[in-house]
Amino acid sequence: MLSPLMKAIPFDRSVLKVNQTILMTCIAGAYFAGVFWRPAVAALPALALMMLAGAASPRTNLPRLLYARVLKPRHLVRPRVVEEDPAPHRFAQLVGGVFLAAASVAALLGAVGIAWILGWIVAALAFLNFAFDICVGCIMYAQLVRIGLFPLRRRPETT
Repeated sequence: MLSPLMKAIPFDRSVLKVNQTILMTCIAGAYFAGVFWRPAVAALPALALMMLAGAASPRTNLPRLLYARVLKPRHLVRPRVVEEDPAPHRFAQLVGGVFLAAASVAALLGAVGIAWILGWIVAALAFLNFAFDICVGCIMYAQLVRIGLFPLRRRPETT
């Protein structure tokens, strides 16, 4: 439930589903391709860039563009617009991007096993959100707000 202090705006959750599908598919595909072709681990930094860029600029992130320009116009994915604050989802995307960036560094340093463990954590969390609408990053965000590390966005007072 949305706190009355959070900024609720129309937010299309289908963009999240597209992002989660890309993550799950690419991480699993690259992992299994990596069994035969070691450079497949390069998917991890590519996904890290996608996630971090999306957190920095939500309007121009790759999954949103794919959804808005390809999937939605062809009726392959239906809109699922809700009123909510998108900040927790951006935070979750940032956390996923940081995990994938750490995975990329681990791979670069030769710790490919650690890289894939971090990648699979991101894929598992994406699946949890995709299948059950449980956003662990959003829960983390709410707890950080609760203990005062993140301020809530406040609505302008209305009279």
